[in-house]
Amino acid sequence: MLTQKPSEIKSHDILLVPGGFATRTLINDKKFLSELENLAQKSKFVLSICTGSVLLACAGCLKGKRATSNKSSWEFVTSASKDAEWIKPARWVKDGKFYTSSGVAAGIDMALGFTAEIHGLQRAKEIAKSMEYVWNDDANFDPFA
Repeated sequence: MLTQKPSEIKSHDILLVPGGFATRTLINDKKFLSELENLAQKSKFVLSICTGSVLLACAGCLKGKRATSNKSSWEFVTSASKDAEWIKPARWVKDGKFYTSSGVAAGIDMALGFTAEIHGLQRAKEIAKSMEYVWNDDANFDPFA
């Protein structure tokens, strides 16, 4: 396994921020949040899945930006940071270079939406078909909200 310190990363195209239970402690880790903010500033695109959005918000990256997160952790996320404009009914939200998604499956939907924007709708549909995945391509509707 190859590991690098954030300062050693040379290419800053896409930063993917996963969520999970570790976010509950990481929102209080000032060093981690500072490094995350630095990486996000350098990255061309920043995508988060699930509660990864709370890390971006607590790092100051989502100040004044629209965002969403996992609906089962909604209270935790929205109470941890009031700086973002949290959009509960969204499956995923794009605001500038930041993409935030609800849960894990919504992260797949967001990734396909991102792919459609970068490489075209046809390519995103081909990828979904090859995965045998039914793509929920409506970013504004999350059936779990």
